[in-house]
Amino acid sequence: MKPRKRNRNHASYLADSMFFWISILVSADAGMAVLLQALGIITIQWTAIVGLAVCAAVSWTVYVLHKRYVLPEAYSLHASAFLGASLLLFFCLYNPQHFSGLWTVFILYPIYLSFFYDKALVIVWGAISYLLYALSLGVGQSGEFTMDIFFHLTLAAASGLCTWLGFTTLQNRMGDAKEATDAHNREYAITLLNTLVPIVERKTQTSSREIEQMSRLIKRMLREFPDEDVNDWEIKLLSLLHYVSRIKFPDYVFETDEKLTTFEYQIVQEHCQFGYEMFRDDPAFSRVVQALQEHHERFDGTGYPKKLKGRDIVLLAQILGIIESFLAMTTTRAYRQTATIEEAFEEICTMAGTVYDETVVKAFAKSVQIHSPTRVSNVPSRVG
Repeated sequence: MKPRKRNRNHASYLADSMFFWISILVSADAGMAVLLQALGIITIQWTAIVGLAVCAAVSWTVYVLHKRYVLPEAYSLHASAFLGASLLLFFCLYNPQHFSGLWTVFILYPIYLSFFYDKALVIVWGAISYLLYALSLGVGQSGEFTMDIFFHLTLAAASGLCTWLGFTTLQNRMGDAKEATDAHNREYAITLLNTLVPIVERKTQTSSREIEQMSRLIKRMLREFPDEDVNDWEIKLLSLLHYVSRIKFPDYVFETDEKLTTFEYQIVQEHCQFGYEMFRDDPAFSRVVQALQEHHERFDGTGYPKKLKGRDIVLLAQILGIIESFLAMTTTRAYRQTATIEEAFEEICTMAGTVYDETVVKAFAKSVQIHSPTRVSNVPSRVG
């Protein structure tokens, strides 16, 4: 196992707290038993006291292991729930003080799990907890239905109700909080990138009007793919990221018409990772980051940085790649002639099936709707 990376998300905090407070309670019980025995207030068998000490030692061992190590898989919370259920089952089976009501911890366990804000966790381990509790009732019981059984069923029903209430309440609260946090992060990201736009504009000698043009063309192409649910803020952020990512280029790249060296070409390729470097820790930006990473991949597998091929390249990345090429060819540069929109369109069409997916090229053709060759200087600022 690898040492766990420190993080402050509420799920890992709750999991660690569960084992910590179990250890504290068992240790306090063992310490109180020793004190009362020493003062002669009560008489407890030393085997029971030793048993409590063993339970405390096991609890602290589990706590330290859980806090120190982590399972990086997607179901690590289930591993925590398994350790918790196993620890409680150990207490119930060992039970050095022979406490008859100890199995009721499995009635309370699902309520605690509801605060992890994970539906699958509550359903799976809640069901296991109720099953273990039911099995504990069946030991030594006759087959007839008694009021005692009815009482336990009532407890289980109350526990299930409390679990459901806890989960739904937390779901509403967490959903609102997450939505507010995501909105704040989006606004902050866009504001941050906008502050870099003037720097990139001066450095590259290109107009930031390209950002708006790219956003509009992306929206128009996405209309041809109704199954792709892409938010407006993602389109805006992707266009901004693509433009600002040029800040990683050396200054002379925008002035020379000479072929780039291998080293210079590697530096230019690094702009694909700009979004990952900035927003890799926020899953809300994952689709935008992936699109920027893959927009230089080619349909035939000869692109970069991962040599992806065919449908392995996400649609948003293919759309971005086509629009980038189109705008690059039709935008004025100091070191080359500007192509007409028609020339650029024809050039992109020749790349269908090699550089770009044919369906994406067809969507591009519908979006651009070229009727006659027109230089970009005569195109209205709102291309889309």
